Amino acid sequence: MLKPIISREFLKNILNLRWLKAIIARELLNIRRNLRLLKTIIAREFLNNILNLRFMIGLVLCLIITVACTIILSHDYRQELADYNIRVNLQDDFLSNYATRGRMFRTIPHQKPPERFRPLIIGISGNENSRSFDDNPLPILFPPLDFLFIVTIIMSLLAILFSYDAIAGERQRGTLRLVIANSVSRTKILFGKFIGGTASLLIPFILALLVGVLYINLNPNIQWDGLAWVELVLLTAASITFIMLFYLLGLMVSAFSRYSATSILNCLFLWALLILVIPNVCPYISAQLRRVPSIRETERQSEEIGQAYDEVSRQRRKEIVNKFRNDYGGLFSKLESLGFGKILDDEIGDKEKVEELAAADPEFKAMVDAFRRELDQASSEVRGTERQETDKLWGDLNTKVAAQTKLAKNLACISPLANFVYVARDLTGTGLRSLEYFEKTKSEYRRPFWRYVSKKEEDARKNDPTYTDDSFLDLGDYPRFEFKEDALKDKLTEALPYWGILVLFNVVFFVAAFAGFMRYDVR
Repeated sequence: MLKPIISREFLKNILNLRWLKAIIARELLNIRRNLRLLKTIIAREFLNNILNLRFMIGLVLCLIITVACTIILSHDYRQELADYNIRVNLQDDFLSNYATRGRMFRTIPHQKPPERFRPLIIGISGNENSRSFDDNPLPILFPPLDFLFIVTIIMSLLAILFSYDAIAGERQRGTLRLVIANSVSRTKILFGKFIGGTASLLIPFILALLVGVLYINLNPNIQWDGLAWVELVLLTAASITFIMLFYLLGLMVSAFSRYSATSILNCLFLWALLILVIPNVCPYISAQLRRVPSIRETERQSEEIGQAYDEVSRQRRKEIVNKFRNDYGGLFSKLESLGFGKILDDEIGDKEKVEELAAADPEFKAMVDAFRRELDQASSEVRGTERQETDKLWGDLNTKVAAQTKLAKNLACISPLANFVYVARDLTGTGLRSLEYFEKTKSEYRRPFWRYVSKKEEDARKNDPTYTDDSFLDLGDYPRFEFKEDALKDKLTEALPYWGILVLFNVVFFVAAFAGFMRYDVR
């Protein structure tokens, strides 16, 4: 009785496994068929693009501009590097042979070397600080003819030229209707056009970039370390994200257009809006929303504060003179008759005579010392208050400028151009963040440098009692300033949000293209 039951259950399981294997085999066959079909669509789109005249024009244009830019910018980099080395050597020579306390305030040795990506991307000059962003903070971020120009202008236009008729053009030629009539799903068609079109579009870009990088690598004056090559790979990936975005933009517009002529006009309108209008309008909108006083107005207010405190200082000096006149009488009159011995004015007074009287009369010397102390204390109080007000004035300006710049950057993120420029500049150390990092590095260097100088001065005064601030100070062994690039992790942390916005643009445009193509009338 038990044996037939076991046999029946065993046969049932065997049959179920065969049925399951048949289902799996059928699904695998469908997947292979779909992949073969998708591969055919991709190959067809790819071949149609590379055999088109616009592909050859794009390839030649990319190669010529990239090679020309790389050669010119590499030459500029060599010149800047030579100038940097000359400045460093001059500073070394000065600090070793001619340094004095007073001159060092203008010659603290912290020079910024040219950016290592200077042969590809024109960086922002170190002379550009936050104050130059008072009127329009963003145009300075977008360079003339360099790698960023090639990607943001040339490749974005090529992407639109490759994709504007991907759907509308095939509808007009009648091929789209035939493909769909052969039971090819619209999803496969859209994916095939996207993959094949993007692959053909990236060939001119990758080839041009490889030629430019090969020239840089063969140049003996340009030495890139492993970190620089990693940054180049990341820059290339960000560039591909940006180029794909505009290909999807053209694909999306084509999916909503009946005719190629309408599609290209709409694409060019959106391109001008995203590339030219938004990045340049946002700073002016920011300037209206975040008002910032002009530099000239702030300087005028600073001068008024200085003049007001000069008057306060003169009044305090008069009060001190009257006080000492009442307290010391005739003894103080002697000091007055000698023009205060240049205590009140460096140009007027008989300093030598006052020193002689002070050496001969202890009471007169005590009065002069007390007079000097009160004047110094009063001057220190007045100038300290003046500095506080002036620092507050400029601090408010810098805060407002920073708020205006931040708002302008955030508004400009509506444009893919701004996001890509932020990513590229942050990754390569050629943007505002690099300048901020350089300023931070300089501040960190100043502390040990001035500690070193103070120690040298103490030693000089011990060895030479006649030492003054105008005396030569041997600084031949001073701590050298070495600027090192920011860590890649910190660069990525700064760049990833903007990169994420570029990815979001890609997703939005693809979803829109998909939605439009699903309802597209192929007749």
